[in-house]
Amino acid sequence: MKIIDFESKSWFFLSHEEDYYIDVNCSHSFISFNMLIQLNKSEMSQYQNNGRDYLNSFVKEIQHYALSTFKDRNIKGEMERIANDSIIKFLEENSKYFF
Repeated sequence: MKIIDFESKSWFFLSHEEDYYIDVNCSHSFISFNMLIQLNKSEMSQYQNNGRDYLNSFVKEIQHYALSTFKDRNIKGEMERIANDSIIKFLEENSKYFF
C-alpha cells in the first residue's frame, strides 16, 4: 500500500493495486479513532476533478458522519492492518517532519 498524500494528524490518502483509501482521524466526545474508507467511483471522480480540496471536504464529511453514514464503510481486518503498517512505516521514515 502506498501513501499518496496526507494531512498531519488528520488523514492519509492511500492506494493499493487499483483501489484508493482514506484513513481519517475521527473523534466522538472524548474518544478518538481512525476510519479506513475505500473511495467509490463517484468519490474518485470528485478527487480526480478537485484533488486535495475534495479530500479535505470528504474528510470533514467522514468526521462529522463517522458513526452514522460511514459506519458500515469502515474497513477492518487484513486491509486495515496493511494500511496501518504502511502509515507506521511512512511515519518512521519521515519522523523528522513530524516530531
